Amino acid sequence: MLAGTAYLAHFLSSGTLEVRVRDAPADWAHVNVTFTEVWIHRAGSAEDDGWTSLSMEPTTIDFIALGNLTQLLALDRVPAGRYTQIRIVISAAEGTLASGGAVALRIPDGILKTSTSFLVPGGGIAAATLDIDLERSLVPTSGGWTFTPVLGSVQIS
Repeated sequence: MLAGTAYLAHFLSSGTLEVRVRDAPADWAHVNVTFTEVWIHRAGSAEDDGWTSLSMEPTTIDFIALGNLTQLLALDRVPAGRYTQIRIVISAAEGTLASGGAVALRIPDGILKTSTSFLVPGGGIAAATLDIDLERSLVPTSGGWTFTPVLGSVQIS
């Protein structure tokens, strides 16, 4: 009986968090972005402390093919409680213009950051969906294009 009580206490002290991305379509044939890490920051922790890395495999998403659907990036058990930030590491991006030209996209920062407060309930599930606005994220420059991710919205459920 004690083993069951210990399991219940562990289950209620953690919850599951899933992080997804989605986009509204842009005027490109393909925009492939590779995500390699997802980090969340626990409320009340110092800025350089309190970070939890979510388990994930590097994932490349074609945001044009994705359309208005969502794509799971990370799903992991984390300590229950309030979190204040999500950071997603972007390692590569490339695209194909509607006219057919391939484009290497420069990534100035490499980190998508949001300061959205959310609660992971003990024994429950929280989901964060980050909507990347491609129209504003793809910026023409004199030397080509940059991909500077701009969030259209963040939905927590």
